[in-house]
Amino acid sequence: KQKTGINAEYGKRVYQYRSGKMNDRNQKMRFVVPVMKKYYLDGRAELGMYIPAEFQSDPPKSTYDQVRIELWDEAKVYIRPYGGYREELEFDQQFDLLKLALAKVNIIPDPNVKVIAGYTYMRYGRQRIEAMLFDSAYDSASDSA
Repeated sequence: KQKTGINAEYGKRVYQYRSGKMNDRNQKMRFVVPVMKKYYLDGRAELGMYIPAEFQSDPPKSTYDQVRIELWDEAKVYIRPYGGYREELEFDQQFDLLKLALAKVNIIPDPNVKVIAGYTYMRYGRQRIEAMLFDSAYDSASDSA
């Protein structure tokens, strides 16, 4: 009944960067929501978080080769909130429902990437998750190396 997704190892890597254990300054940074999971049509997946505002102009460099700082270009995104859990099969339907709603107003999102935004605080349970699609003008190919 549940799907599998990005494994816990991804979360550990981001946590170690944020906690200062795996960045060049040993700098602890507060947790910023949402946590973003980006899935590409070719099967690749990435997990990320926002860098807190006070570090955005000069973020610590990762000392782990599988964690990198990415600057996303400004983009138009379309969002559908969901009150369940991302592991539920029904969550994938939110992307289809979002595409249907966009089609009604003649908007075609980028078919190559979808993003899940999770607003979860430790020990407080699920706050909110969102299915996100990028405008078709978004260049998903330039986003990941």
